[in-house]
Amino acid sequence: MKIIKVFIKFGLVGASGVLVNMAIYSSLIAFDVNYLVAATIAFLFAVSSNFYLNFVWTFKGKGEGKSVKEKYTHFFLISLVNFVINLFVLRLAVESLAGNEYIYGMLEKYSKLDSDKTIKIISQIIGIGIATFFNFFGNYFITFREKKEK
Repeated sequence: MKIIKVFIKFGLVGASGVLVNMAIYSSLIAFDVNYLVAATIAFLFAVSSNFYLNFVWTFKGKGEGKSVKEKYTHFFLISLVNFVINLFVLRLAVESLAGNEYIYGMLEKYSKLDSDKTIKIISQIIGIGIATFFNFFGNYFITFREKKEK
């Protein structure tokens, strides 16, 4: 039951990170920045925001045997692995959805944005969603795990 409570907190922090990520990513896409570059810049902002909130709230008091620097390093490295997963899914989704006439028809009907930009934004949300599970378990079992007594 405890892991579920921690996962819910992690999810709430993650949601705030998604807002940070998507605000930056969408803004860069609107300015025609390459979607992979935009995703990288958005990731760098969101990862620091997420670490701070997870450190002070989600995993408060956990991993006491580790320094903040050590926790941030682990958090960043785990996030980096998940970022690679996100980029893979993002690229796969963009390439799969791009040029699909049915998708373009739906987007033109319901979105005021350019269809290519909307596909990139939807694909980023999908990538973040898939990477979230890997991110949680990596941080739960590595970053904020208590050091074993020797």
